[in-house]
Amino acid sequence: MKNISQYHKYFIFIFFLFTGSTTTAAYRAPVWSQNGMAATPHSTATDAAVEILTAGGNAIDAAVAAAFALSVVEQYHSGLGGGEFAVLYMSDTDETIAIDARECAPAAATPDMYINPQTNKSYEKKSYRGGWAVGVPGSVAGRVELVKKYGKLSLAEVIAPALKLAEEGFTIDRIMASRIKSYQDQLAEYKTAQKVFFNKGQPLKRGELLKQPQLARTLTSISSDNGKSFYHGKLAKQIVAACRDKGGILSTEDLANYKVIQRDPIRFDYRGYTIYSMPPPSSGGVCLAEILNILEGFPMDYLEQGEAESYHLIASAFEAAFADRSKWLGDPDFTPIPVEGLISTKYADKLRKNINRHYRNPVKESGDPWTIESEGNTSHLSVIDSEGNMCAITTSVNTSFGSLVYVPEMGIFLNSTMDDFAKSPGEPNKWDLIGNNVNAVAPGKRPLSSMSPTLVFKDDKPYMCIGSVGGPRIITSVAQIIINVIDFGINIQSAIDAPRIHTQWKPDKLYIEKEIPPEVAEELRKRGWKVHSNNHWSLSQGVLFKADTGDFYGASDARGVGTAGPMQAR
Repeated sequence: MKNISQYHKYFIFIFFLFTGSTTTAAYRAPVWSQNGMAATPHSTATDAAVEILTAGGNAIDAAVAAAFALSVVEQYHSGLGGGEFAVLYMSDTDETIAIDARECAPAAATPDMYINPQTNKSYEKKSYRGGWAVGVPGSVAGRVELVKKYGKLSLAEVIAPALKLAEEGFTIDRIMASRIKSYQDQLAEYKTAQKVFFNKGQPLKRGELLKQPQLARTLTSISSDNGKSFYHGKLAKQIVAACRDKGGILSTEDLANYKVIQRDPIRFDYRGYTIYSMPPPSSGGVCLAEILNILEGFPMDYLEQGEAESYHLIASAFEAAFADRSKWLGDPDFTPIPVEGLISTKYADKLRKNINRHYRNPVKESGDPWTIESEGNTSHLSVIDSEGNMCAITTSVNTSFGSLVYVPEMGIFLNSTMDDFAKSPGEPNKWDLIGNNVNAVAPGKRPLSSMSPTLVFKDDKPYMCIGSVGGPRIITSVAQIIINVIDFGINIQSAIDAPRIHTQWKPDKLYIEKEIPPEVAEELRKRGWKVHSNNHWSLSQGVLFKADTGDFYGASDARGVGTAGPMQAR
């Protein structure tokens, strides 16, 4: 097997050499530092994080600064009108915390709101486009709480880099230019958006300067009153007016009643490492635990990254976890969730018996974790500071530019997170994810998410801060990065850049990135997988810290335009 794997590595090198692929796993070194590190999907956000670290802020300040910067430069992925999860570690108290700033359903929401009564079928786009798609935004409240409770600097200091980007502008990259062009008709519906995103009647192009004065005023308001006006004042009224103008049901009471929730993170061990990730209403932590618990029973270190057998075993674990996701996971404040059963090693042992190392044994239905007794479009950014504090934030407006509901006075887009609810049992959402009544719409309820901000500890010391974007592909991307680092022993940059696979039980497909060699794809088909080759579907960001040497290593996914940046010595 080692010889086959070496052949694959050689094949991949030749592929990269002649195709100019953006995922050059073997030939990109991580960024190094001994003072702290940030990794984000956009260079301006990384610069914001580094600026805050250098000014004396901690990892939480830096992560929030980067998140606000992304709300300026990546409005198609994330923004003030969205929601997010954060997992952080505070070294002074040795405490790991999960912050839930996920959107929730408006009070007027009903379980059948997306079902056409005349046809008894779901409306085609109502759950992710227009006013009905909008959940109560949580990002601003979450960021304010993070800085207030866990940061060192003031909110105004943390917002300053993003405010400068909005006021003075930034140079449009290839991704932003592509998104503006793709959604030019929808953006053109708003005169204010036309003035911002168009130049002489044409969508702004790569290399042009994008200034957002309305967004700058919104950031100034949030900075001056700690976000109070966003949920209780003038800004709240503007959000509601824009949503209702597009047929939505959001109210000022919904915004006024929004609360950030602090939760206990999912904690589990993998091959001697301790991992913390986001609990429900995210499915990320539970699925990661189930996947890695299953794989711990296989000799992954005997295999290597890129082999058909390693992909086969990983995909088998993915399939089992996503089958359970579809049935058991939702908002724990509304429905009992069998978390302890799902993340237990006993349950993993039971599921592992159904996996054949050589041939696929398709998962027909979810397992039953209740029988197990208890054991003790999106942006992601990762930061570790010189004191060992860690912060991973995954933030989203769900689909590109969210619901495409624009608040002209504020210069922001509102989310489309209501699509993450199960519109009806067994019916796929925009991401082809299947859900049931545990994730049905209800007033004040938070829809199930795949966002998976994750922290890894080695010998009880901070080791890795990672996360990804891409809907359900977030979970499988984060799992593969952990496997690449821990099982296959490759550096954080190569672990992120390496070709990935994805399967989510339904639809019955194994997606593989195009860089995976044809003979590996063919071997997977022989093992029983319905293989589909795809372009890239997720972007990941990670920081790794080696406590014994004091070295920080940062990595931003080669599939995107992001960067990792070291804190400058003060």
